[in-house]
Amino acid sequence: MTITTYSPIIRRLLACSLTIVVSRAITSPLLTLFVSDKLGLNQQDVGLLLGIAVFVATLLSLYGGYIIDRFEKRRLLILAMLSSAIGLVLLTFADNLYLTTMTLIVTETASALFLIGSKAILSENLPMGQRAKAFSLSYTLTNIGYAVGPMLGVLIAGAFASAPFLVAATIAFFSIFLMTGIATDPARGSVGGQAQSFLKTLITLKNDRTLIMFTAGCLLSTVVHGRFTFYLSQYLLVTSDSKHTMDVMAALLACNALSVILLQYQVGRFLKREQLRQWIVAGTGLFILGLIGFSLADSLVSWCVAMFVFTLGEIIIYPAEFLFVDTLAPEELRGSYYGAQNLAALGGALSPVISGFLLMHTPAPTMFYALSALAGLGGLLCFMSGRRPGLKQH
Repeated sequence: MTITTYSPIIRRLLACSLTIVVSRAITSPLLTLFVSDKLGLNQQDVGLLLGIAVFVATLLSLYGGYIIDRFEKRRLLILAMLSSAIGLVLLTFADNLYLTTMTLIVTETASALFLIGSKAILSENLPMGQRAKAFSLSYTLTNIGYAVGPMLGVLIAGAFASAPFLVAATIAFFSIFLMTGIATDPARGSVGGQAQSFLKTLITLKNDRTLIMFTAGCLLSTVVHGRFTFYLSQYLLVTSDSKHTMDVMAALLACNALSVILLQYQVGRFLKREQLRQWIVAGTGLFILGLIGFSLADSLVSWCVAMFVFTLGEIIIYPAEFLFVDTLAPEELRGSYYGAQNLAALGGALSPVISGFLLMHTPAPTMFYALSALAGLGGLLCFMSGRRPGLKQH
């Protein structure tokens, strides 16, 4: 199946996945440096600030998943893209800690809402057998963005420091037009009082023990892979200068993206629901090998080799997590289940905090060994949750 065989809303959603990630990728290798320079913060404080923003945005995304189940998903994606554009513009004007934190929360929440909504639209508009391929294709396109974005961001930053954020905001804004002009399905609109309350939805999620254990495992794993750009840039800033950091990060992100572009769709085709536990164990093992490689890297080539191994783990874990939750989720609560599993992104909030603390108080490579231990524990929890009787097909 190719992109042209999908329905218009799926094709435009896939295009948005590309443009929105280009928008984020332009700023990703520059964000820690930008915030550090603008506010005069050290790496531990920058990590804490970014962690708080991701933490708050992730909690808000739980309610976001509930909203996605109740209202027309395409319009919510448009709102998320507009919010992201506004937040990126405001970030360039933020000159104090509180305004910077608020704008980061806006952009992170918008990103989470877009991710949950796009997953729900893919599941809603595709038969079960095509979802893994479509999600792998979507993830491949987002990584084309990561192949282009960081290098573009570094080039634009040469003009003036705020330029990448303004360009990213412009791309996010014009992405809105990709999702307009599509006829909405009235059956998928607001369901009003027919849907259960948010409290009842939370109780349903709380009682799904398989979902809870799996999300806990994903959270620990996300500490490692969810925000690796943050802790790698923190590590490089501690062990080298800012120019070297920008050069290495641009190469690593390009390596990561190109590996996903070449391999993601091919690997995604082989993922089967019956073998998800084994795939998750393999992905976790590759994460650990990659982290050890980072700790030993002493040249650009060795950094890129470690990044390739790490990326193989990422290629496996992302569609495996999607398939697992897609298998668990009832049709009427699909957004809520994705919102609950998105709580694993709290690992991304913890990641820069943990990394910043370890970099300030221990030898720098210690960070990678601590992250390896968390990855191993997360993989074990995911493996155990796959054995529970609650895992069934809908």
